[in-house]
Amino acid sequence: MQDHFNTRDDFVKFFEDIDDDDRKNLFLKTAAFYLFLVKKGHLVVDVKGSNREVDYLTDTYKHIAIFSLMESLRDETFLEFYDFLKRRKTNVQFPISCRQELDQWHRKYKDEFGSIRQSIRFFKSLNSRRRSELISKIGGSNSNWSIDKIAKYLYEKRSKFVHEAKLVADMSGHPTAIFIGEEIVVSSLSIADLSQVFEETLISYFKPA
Repeated sequence: MQDHFNTRDDFVKFFEDIDDDDRKNLFLKTAAFYLFLVKKGHLVVDVKGSNREVDYLTDTYKHIAIFSLMESLRDETFLEFYDFLKRRKTNVQFPISCRQELDQWHRKYKDEFGSIRQSIRFFKSLNSRRRSELISKIGGSNSNWSIDKIAKYLYEKRSKFVHEAKLVADMSGHPTAIFIGEEIVVSSLSIADLSQVFEETLISYFKPA
């Protein structure tokens, strides 16, 4: 995190101001995992005839690691969908009458407890300058994207690997034409951009209110 503090003393003061020992330990654990998995982490290939490092494999590895660390900092306890339905606070009237009603409850569940919420919250906590910089990297200066849409797009890339083993092959930072649904845009987003988002929001997350 040294790029975000003028001096070591500034960092020590930031750390000492974290509310309690549990949160201090959580910060140290998260920052250490980030250091080894992302900041200094590279996927090394030990296969004869192959390059030792392959950029898109390392990008995939780092992309997944960053989103996993984001999700690990969720403030609320995770709740399974079944437990969400049966809790008194949700106020579901059983039996659920049809598939459409079940879909509505599932959407509400994802709004309240879905992992993507944490990722969106991380991106939205960025200052306006940083948000504008990220938005401009998809579609250029006339981009009609929002920071929410970028967070969802990047989270979807994480999910595509987790559920479909689809590699992250377009986060090099070089302008790349990509399909998002039926939309074609030019993206210059990079893993370095995603790392910067994580570092800034991690510091913001642990600053006293």
